Amino acid sequence: MDNTPAINILNDILRHEWTGVAQYAQAGFVVSGLWREVYSKMFFESAEESFGHAKQIGDKIVSLNGVPTVERNPIKQTNDIGEMLENALEFESKAVQLYTEALEVCSGDRALVVLLEDILLEEQEGVDHISKLLRDHAASGAAAGSATKAG
Repeated sequence: MDNTPAINILNDILRHEWTGVAQYAQAGFVVSGLWREVYSKMFFESAEESFGHAKQIGDKIVSLNGVPTVERNPIKQTNDIGEMLENALEFESKAVQLYTEALEVCSGDRALVVLLEDILLEEQEGVDHISKLLRDHAASGAAAGSATKAG
């Protein structure tokens, strides 16, 4: 059985997860201000989650007789918490897309499908969580802006 298509898509996922480790850790380092206590912890937990996914995917690539990539995509860096959250939403949305594509490629391997579905669920929960944060963040920013204009 030729595992090349599965290995290729899994390496695309692994590259993305390595990016998440770096991007989320960087955000956890640089976030500052009143929200640091909340968001720094959240970003570092997201980096740990990406690393956990990377370990699972890397192990699966090896079990399919492939070589896990050590490459990552460019990370997005900023000091602005709103942009950090937007970057996180973009990252999680891309992860959902990649895992969905992998499910199509790997549909003949039931155990792999279950693994991918489990991780996909976590990624979708990330999209949902960050989407809610961004709604609150936008409302907070608008309220702060109107309070500034009123004063």
